[in-house]
This record gives sequence, structure tokens and C-alpha cells, in this order.
Amino acid sequence: MEEWWRDRPVRLWVARRLYDYRHLANLRGPGVRPWVLRGELCGRGPDNEPLVRCHRPVAWIADTALREAMTEVEAQGSGEWGPLDRRTSA
Repeated sequence: MEEWWRDRPVRLWVARRLYDYRHLANLRGPGVRPWVLRGELCGRGPDNEPLVRCHRPVAWIADTALREAMTEVEAQGSGEWGPLDRRTSA
């Protein structure tokens, strides 16, 4: 996690990462879903997302976990947090 996250829960950090990119399954198709991997950071993308060299895939993220992430983030009541879906940007 980043230093600016300070003492906020790791659970919320993970929930935000899943929440930020939840639109990709609809945009790219049903085969696109989040997953856990073992790898090393090799750069940053245009949204400052980590680019990772994958050494080994570990698991898919379950739909129930995605729903929990959405609930967790929305419970924060922040109008500033939302998906990184550029199609809805002004």
C-alpha cells in the first residue's frame, strides 16, 4: 500500500482496487475478471495501476468477494471514489 493510505484498513485498500476496475468485465467481455497472482512490479500504467510481471497465477476473485468490495467502498460515502471507467468521464 501507499504511504498516503496511512492507517486505513488493508481490507478497504483491496476493496477499492477491485471497485476501481469493476467496469472492465462489461467493457471487455465475460472472460475478463480480477485475479490474484504472484509476481513483481515492473512499472505503472496510465491510471497509476501496477504493471506486474506474472510469475504464477494463484486464483480468480469470486463474485461474492467483488460484491463485498462494492459494499465496503460504497459504505464509505465518498463521492470521490468511483470506477476508473473513462467512458463516463466528462
